[in-house]
Amino acid sequence: MGRSYLLKKTEEARLCLKRAVHDELVKKAKLGQHVIVNRGGKPYRISATEALRVQEEGGEYSVGEK
Repeated sequence: MGRSYLLKKTEEARLCLKRAVHDELVKKAKLGQHVIVNRGGKPYRISATEALRVQEEGGEYSVGEK
């Protein structure tokens, strides 16, 4: 396997995960549920509608320290 193949597969996996998260946020928003996100290294409860809005605007919540 070449490097370009691995990069392509990694990008496909990232997009698949992003799509799955988006679909789940849509479901939760329709049901009026909340989600837990990471803000400043701490768990934070917000409405799924708010999380969906942030995702659709292209923003991202931190998923931990790098």
